[in-house]
Amino acid sequence: MQIPYIENLIKSFAAVHILEWKAVIEIAILWFVIYQVVLFLKGTNALYLLRGLITLIIAFFVFRIVGLPVLAWLLMNFFAFYLILIVVLFQQEFRSGLIKLGQRYIFYGGSQKEEVEKNLREMVSAVGALSKKNIGALIAIKREMGLQDYIETGVVINADLSSELLQTIFYPPAPLHDGGVIVEGSRILAASCLFPHSSSPNLERTLGTRHRAGIGLSEHCDAVVIIVSEEVGAISLAINGQLTGNLTPEDLLTILKGQFGR
Repeated sequence: MQIPYIENLIKSFAAVHILEWKAVIEIAILWFVIYQVVLFLKGTNALYLLRGLITLIIAFFVFRIVGLPVLAWLLMNFFAFYLILIVVLFQQEFRSGLIKLGQRYIFYGGSQKEEVEKNLREMVSAVGALSKKNIGALIAIKREMGLQDYIETGVVINADLSSELLQTIFYPPAPLHDGGVIVEGSRILAASCLFPHSSSPNLERTLGTRHRAGIGLSEHCDAVVIIVSEEVGAISLAINGQLTGNLTPEDLLTILKGQFGR
């Protein structure tokens, strides 16, 4: 008489076990989607709207739990207006995001080692050529932190990275040679960008504005900044506010591989 009861109990445990695994899978998928959205919005003003939306959602649930129905009702009705506002203000970003989504695999983890090294060699080739001609240059290589605020101060290029294009940009008669270039992966995002100057009292007084701008940007974010002196053609590298000078192109490539080759 107890066998049917035991069988039902086993089935119940099995059903609960399946539900737990489904819940884990759903949570993992949800977090993956949220992570991809944050990566997409990182470095743009849309990220602040996303933070505002999360704040409103948290406030809505707090009002419901505490028992403030009027405030909860107001927030619930405000959500619709807020979502419409996001779509209207950032329709260009959404369009770009959908295009990028269709151009890559969802589970693609980043550039392969060969592609990363190819991009670094293109930059080092340009830096070496500029150094020999005593042509000043300032190149910021984006890592995790967004640089959208600095991109907006310059001219958006969004072109394939190449040594020839970098040299053309910094050639003195060119209209974009002043300011810095921002590079991400295999793309030159913008040129003639303004970087914040370092206010550190420990810097040498002989450093010019180009070096101070490179160090300043590396203090404000995790970008790696390459500087070529216009006076003597010396190559320097700024990382986390620290300047390493008098580098050869080979030294520069070795350091960059250590920073981006992982």
